[in-house]
Amino acid sequence: MNRTRAARRIGWTPGVAALLACLGAGNVLVGASFFRDGAVSWTPVYLAVPIAIVAVLALRAGRAAASRKYVERSVRRGWAGMSPSFPFTLVAWALGGTAFGWATGAVLVSVNGNNPEARADLRWAVDSSRPVLLLFVGLLVLAAAGYYSWRFRERYELGPLEQAGIAVVVPPEPPGLAKTTRMWLAGTAVDASLFAGAIVPRLFSGHDRPTADEWLKGGFTVLAGPAVVSFALLLLLFANWSTRHSALRALLRPTSLAAIGLVLLAVVADQSPDLAVVSNVLAVAGTLLGSATCMSIMTHGAQPWMGLFYLAGNFVFGYLTAPDGDYALPVGITGWIIAVLAAVYAVREARNHYRHWTGLERPPLAA
Repeated sequence: MNRTRAARRIGWTPGVAALLACLGAGNVLVGASFFRDGAVSWTPVYLAVPIAIVAVLALRAGRAAASRKYVERSVRRGWAGMSPSFPFTLVAWALGGTAFGWATGAVLVSVNGNNPEARADLRWAVDSSRPVLLLFVGLLVLAAAGYYSWRFRERYELGPLEQAGIAVVVPPEPPGLAKTTRMWLAGTAVDASLFAGAIVPRLFSGHDRPTADEWLKGGFTVLAGPAVVSFALLLLLFANWSTRHSALRALLRPTSLAAIGLVLLAVVADQSPDLAVVSNVLAVAGTLLGSATCMSIMTHGAQPWMGLFYLAGNFVFGYLTAPDGDYALPVGITGWIIAVLAAVYAVREARNHYRHWTGLERPPLAA
């Protein structure tokens, strides 16, 4: 495996994140049935786990067979078509994640269901927004399937295709600052539209008018959301040994360092009442710079994975943020229309980002 491909690996991070999310979702779903029925039902676990194990093994075997046929067909045709790796991997992760989440959730609820403190925490989790949780789980499972599908292709498909002179992966140049800024402006426009769709109708309400605090929180989320999400994700990636180098590559970019430096200077200046205006200007400048560049999380490090993490995180914690700062599903027809448009935009950006970093090209003819 060449160094370019190795640099794109991020270890077990996507799989662990997806399984932890499935565990959380299973805990909540089993907890809901526990509070409704007064006991944990083990029948779904006894049925789901064996079926999932057999199905995952069958899907792995089917993926290997389909991949061999794909390579053979590509060599005969002289060009690489669409690989069957991703559909097999996605279905396997969906089935395996569902069984894992339900089984671990049943164990956790049965162990902690009678503990008063754990029971109160479980009650709070069950009463929270389950649709958003399930959406987040779906995104993480999709990310894991995409990553391990590409790893499978690296191991079993790309080598034979390169040897046959059919296709190679050419590392693209990272997009420049101008393109990144345009992406940020487009995303900000979508986020601002979602915020406006949620809060503007309340201006004409006689009993639920938005407060000044909601305006400030919503405006901060729109402008600072990309910087906050990307910085938080980079810190999480830095805490993982397999992604630490990639996170450092993004954090040590001049624009990232400048954004962090401006915000730190704002914190220092805020200690003096005489520098309150200076502190605010520095904080806004650092935040806008961090948002406009997304802290380089989409252009440096292990790509396309870091960029896909950012797009998913920005959708869940940006586009699905209510005006009061809580994360919830949209309210009303207007909110749902804008949310769907935001989802379409996020999916389109994720598809373009993935294709930009993993697209196959026909190798140049030898001189």
